[in-house]
Amino acid sequence: MRDKNLLKLIMALYLFLVPKAQAQIDLDFMAFNIWQEGTSVSNGLTKIKNIIVEVNPDVVGFSEVRNYNGQDWTAKIVDELSSEGLQYHRGYAGGDVSVISKFPIQDFYLIPGSGGSIAGFHLDINGEIIIVACGHLDYMYYACYLPRGYNGGSPNWNMIDDGTGNPDPVTDVSQILSYNLLSTKDEQVNAFLNYTENKTEPVVFMGDFNDPSHLDWTANTSAMFDHNGVVVPWQNTMLLEDSGYTDSYREFFPNEVDNPGITWPSYAHGKGSTSWTPLADDRDRIDYIFYKGGDIQTKYAALVGPRESYANNEISTTFTANEHFIADSLEWPSDHKAVFATLTFPHITKVNEFGHSDMIKNFSLGNNYPNPFNSSTTISYSMKKSSHVSLNIYNVHGRIIDTLINEYQFADTYFVHFDANNYTSGIYFYKLCIGNEFVETKKFSLIR
Repeated sequence: MRDKNLLKLIMALYLFLVPKAQAQIDLDFMAFNIWQEGTSVSNGLTKIKNIIVEVNPDVVGFSEVRNYNGQDWTAKIVDELSSEGLQYHRGYAGGDVSVISKFPIQDFYLIPGSGGSIAGFHLDINGEIIIVACGHLDYMYYACYLPRGYNGGSPNWNMIDDGTGNPDPVTDVSQILSYNLLSTKDEQVNAFLNYTENKTEPVVFMGDFNDPSHLDWTANTSAMFDHNGVVVPWQNTMLLEDSGYTDSYREFFPNEVDNPGITWPSYAHGKGSTSWTPLADDRDRIDYIFYKGGDIQTKYAALVGPRESYANNEISTTFTANEHFIADSLEWPSDHKAVFATLTFPHITKVNEFGHSDMIKNFSLGNNYPNPFNSSTTISYSMKKSSHVSLNIYNVHGRIIDTLINEYQFADTYFVHFDANNYTSGIYFYKLCIGNEFVETKKFSLIR
């Protein structure tokens, strides 16, 4: 009886003294303009499904959701993904935007005053609420066409002719900004900011804004993409920045020359040019994932889609050498590329009674094969979430003798080859670390 009570006391002290695992949550977001819900290309729904399966994001914000013929497109894509083993919740409040989420959606609504262009969704992330807003802002008075020598929808979308059949750029910045304010984009952004101003929950705002960023039209890029020497402090991204919002893509890639982040106009498989300015280079970054609150951090960012865009009505991959692309081998169904971001939410955790994060079930480390081995062996592991991965080999003294992996990887199953020709016979260990959510060590034997 005494030994049994002593054992209980030791276990109680262990549970009290050993710190519980506080696995901060990383969530993958994707902002995806689906170009008339995929109807602009053949087999568009299937192509959209295949891209989401490949990227496997936690939350997707769609724009250009039309619900043609009274059919609920968001429900259709959820069903398509379910057939592939991916379970998402549907969120649709109206307008032409919607959200799908691997986490429950507790509430959804159109943002008052946004003209039906922005919808809000409350996502339950392990008992904590975050607000995800998805927007498709006004495309008229597309002022970034003026410096390229084209009208932006008013009085038309035609070229501003210089009298010789060539574009005549507008380079007066005040004129460009005044034209931009004739759109309703600024009213829509202000409606969003007014609605979320007093919210205490973390907010993610993503979508197709039909507006460039002041972080991209700088002195450094004034000779690129037919900016024709102008530096433009675009009002709407500045308004978001001044209100405390962070642009995840520019946060991760701060150099606008090395990583311009072009999302428009994208090459779409099976279609011709998607550019609206055949005699100009209208490549721009107009799709975004912004965030605010909850000490959110950008862990990773990328473009989703092909490298190709259109410039002067021709396919071009210039200025993409430093970009990160996902799903670029799949057929692309849209005139926009999508934007991807992994955001870390430090204050959202889920811990069970044993002190281990439930996120562990998302990862696994296999036994190496063969084991024992003579000169080489293969280590396998699986990830259901994208994260930073390190895989190191240790000797019996606990020193790292080889690093096999030290990089950000996407959700998948991996097989890593370890060549031990330079090592002597003995016992070794391999240790897998995935973000702050998973650590496991296994032993293997090298026999010469």
